[in-house]
Amino acid sequence: MDKFSENVVPSSNQNNGRFFRFGSEKGIKILFAGNSVTKHAPKPEIGWEKDCGMAASSIENDYVHLFMDKVYKLDSQASFMIAQVADFESQCTWRPEIIDAYREAENYDADIVIMFFGANVPLSYDTNENPKKTFGEAVEELRNILSNNGKSTVFISQGFFGRKKLDAEKKAVAEKYGDTYISLEHIIHRDETHGIFNHPSDCGMKEIAETFFESVEPEIKRLLASK
Repeated sequence: MDKFSENVVPSSNQNNGRFFRFGSEKGIKILFAGNSVTKHAPKPEIGWEKDCGMAASSIENDYVHLFMDKVYKLDSQASFMIAQVADFESQCTWRPEIIDAYREAENYDADIVIMFFGANVPLSYDTNENPKKTFGEAVEELRNILSNNGKSTVFISQGFFGRKKLDAEKKAVAEKYGDTYISLEHIIHRDETHGIFNHPSDCGMKEIAETFFESVEPEIKRLLASK
């Protein structure tokens, strides 16, 4: 494992709850499924005092808010929801019933879903030949829940920590459903994009937001044109 692939943040107790909704929900609705990179509440015992995507210097500088700033320029009434999936990552290959904790997301009826996670899957999975459920199977099941069985347009991203087996399985799910798979290879192997806890620095967050928006912008414009 290279220095850019190590996740040093525990998967437990990253937030008080799994779902966080923002905005009036009158415009385009975007659902972000992610882990501590997407949202981590204050946890003083590990030296983290903020409530935003780790390790941005402020909430305004995490990738979700940078991304949404770009969306608001196209749709001032856009809203978003964060589904924090650290528990899903850490348990989905050996405790399949964890998926039931995420069924609430079906009711959000998102227009766009961005799936960006993988870091909390146990490292032992990478060499486990007979898991109870593969990560890819679990991602597919979660994808169908978050997208309300395909009603949403889904974007599946490579993880920030570059776990090759996990990324290959996510990419296969994207290809199966015709979803857009987003590569972060140009971001994740550079010192300046990593900050404290080996999580994205402000530079990393900015580049993630820009990369996601480049992929998602055409769909946002299509949705607005159809309303």
